[in-house]
Amino acid sequence: MGSVPPHRGAGGSATSAPGLRGVLATGVLGKIAEAVTLVLLATVVPRLLGPSDYGRFSVALTVVTIGSVALTVGGATVLARYVPAAEPADRVPVAIALTRGLARDRGVALTVLAVLAAVLASTDPGRFPLLPTVFVLLALGLNVATTLALQADLGLGRAGAWCARYPVQNAVLIVAVLALHTPARVTGAVAAIVVAAVAGAVLATIAVAPLLRSGLPAVALPAGASRFGWMQASGGALTQLAQRGGVIAVALLAGAPDQVGFAALAIGIALALTYAVAQLFTVALPVLAGRQLATDGAGSEPALRRLAGLLLAVVVPITIVAVLVVGTMVPLVFGPAYAGAADAFGPAMAMVVLAPVNALAVQAAALRLRAEVTVRAAAVGALAFVLVAALAVPAWGAVGATAAALAGAAASASTAIRMLPGAVGVRLAVVTFGGAAAAVALGLAR
Repeated sequence: MGSVPPHRGAGGSATSAPGLRGVLATGVLGKIAEAVTLVLLATVVPRLLGPSDYGRFSVALTVVTIGSVALTVGGATVLARYVPAAEPADRVPVAIALTRGLARDRGVALTVLAVLAAVLASTDPGRFPLLPTVFVLLALGLNVATTLALQADLGLGRAGAWCARYPVQNAVLIVAVLALHTPARVTGAVAAIVVAAVAGAVLATIAVAPLLRSGLPAVALPAGASRFGWMQASGGALTQLAQRGGVIAVALLAGAPDQVGFAALAIGIALALTYAVAQLFTVALPVLAGRQLATDGAGSEPALRRLAGLLLAVVVPITIVAVLVVGTMVPLVFGPAYAGAADAFGPAMAMVVLAPVNALAVQAAALRLRAEVTVRAAAVGALAFVLVAALAVPAWGAVGATAAALAGAAASASTAIRMLPGAVGVRLAVVTFGGAAAAVALGLAR
């Protein structure tokens, strides 16, 4: 399965690493807590704001989310792959060294974005009003710092704060939107994103304070870690484009605020489920990386396939039921104003079925140190998204956006399966694409 990084020592034993069941249980509990907040975020907030204001708020939230994830994506995989491979005494210094390297690069990118935001706010204040633009930039910077800090914590096998981060931020976001939207409308809702980002930063500071006080000597970056990190980040940014770009595509190509809100609702719910799946694979990677070092690769990928199979057994039935009842449930749960969003849920739910295989492929590529697989699969997915969005969004609005996101996920999964022979397996591939096709077919027939 390819070479392993240096620093292979006693610390790579399976017995010294946290148990796989333990970290998966932490991930499940975190996602259950997050699901509660997401239900409120997806029901209370759209009802309060209405389709038009919710669409504008969603554009700001999407920009912050895409920006922060694009600037930090891949870091969790880098730390989870390289930190467990270090000698026990070197793990904290390696985690700090990797995080500092990531922070320097991201600091340059944030500076460029700040200059760009200043230019846009000064030259086109109608489309980029100063105060919301500043809020978006602040939230972006805080979210980047929070993610970088918690990635170091996760790489050391501590998944608690990583899994608690989004439940905390979502809960604070809901309360802040409720408090700030009435007096300040959309500007207040965007300010709530900053308040939530501050809450996440406080959590991260508490989690990593022991690392900052450790006083351990600096160490060099593990061989190959920088290249691996850049490739993971590039692949992750392209994946984010395909997953979240539908909201921006509707705003640019369709122009109707209601359609932006419909796309944001369908894509947001689909991605909440997608990331619930992905998080279980993410928190499992440090354990599996340690197991791979101890057993020369035996047991790691079979564990990923078992996890993907279990998740598919849950995801496929839920998705089929969701597609069948969406026409009734969307106006009932979100209000009559969102009845037009129901059609966009078919492709969005089909995208969820692809989540286990896509997450498996990312982690299998990391275990094999094949970061080029992640980049190529993500590039193919992003290209498929752009082509479908350009054709479908002007004609079908939100439905076109979710169809483009589905096309991107399917193209990415197909590419990764071809490039990682044996990682997924025929049975998982058949169930995955069959389930996604069934969801689309039922959505069309509804």
